[in-house]
Amino acid sequence: MKIIPDMSNADYHAHPALGSSSVKAAAKSLAHWKGQSFSGGTHFDIGTGFHDMVLEGGNNTICGPETRRGKAWSDAYDDALTQGKVLLTEQDYAMCEAMAKSCLSNPRVEAIVRHPEAMIEQSIFVTCPETGLELKCRPDAYLREKQVCLDLKSTTDAGPGDRDFPSHIWRYKYDLQGAFYTYVLRLAELPITYFAFAAVEKTPPYAQCLHVLSGTVMEHAHKRLMNILRRIAQAIEEDHYPTDWPELNMVHLPAYMEENNDAHS
Repeated sequence: MKIIPDMSNADYHAHPALGSSSVKAAAKSLAHWKGQSFSGGTHFDIGTGFHDMVLEGGNNTICGPETRRGKAWSDAYDDALTQGKVLLTEQDYAMCEAMAKSCLSNPRVEAIVRHPEAMIEQSIFVTCPETGLELKCRPDAYLREKQVCLDLKSTTDAGPGDRDFPSHIWRYKYDLQGAFYTYVLRLAELPITYFAFAAVEKTPPYAQCLHVLSGTVMEHAHKRLMNILRRIAQAIEEDHYPTDWPELNMVHLPAYMEENNDAHS
């Protein structure tokens, strides 16, 4: 078990241990896990800026020119790269500021990330005792006092309804992420009772909502997690990474289209 407080984000992603993104990829298929690669881009930079403004006061984010075109941007980008900081356009920087302000307006979120003993983006490495796999996680914020792990999510809909942010949890397998982080934290002897997502919308009014995964959700996700880890370990041993998809898939009308077929004929 190892906890590295000051490991860079790039070095963390380059480390060969399995992270939650690997588990989510393997949930689709072992082939998708084996073929995945880490890449950046504008969307990644915006997410990094948002996280930095909430967790580190924006010390690692620079407001650049109005657009990403021309010499002004390339010079500013090179300067930011030298400093190890992220560069955003004026519009993206203002958006991240608004999202961060909204996120911290939730007193529960602010109490976690501003707590003097909060572990902010510290890299944790453990070994799974059942599979022998090396695992890693980098929680946005962990607070031992409250036994809570907090993850920030920028989203199109932060609301509490079944079709709002909870639908993103199932679609993007955030429940598996919660189970994975919880498993790694416990193996690192860091007690955890609650896993929460601070979801913030990317457009005005930048609405926010704090979502906590229930015990039932966590138990269900943990069972899936352990099954995935076992499948990954077996795939590595056998050097075989299938999709498990059929050679041919017959596409049928979904039930809702069959039910409405007469009405639209």
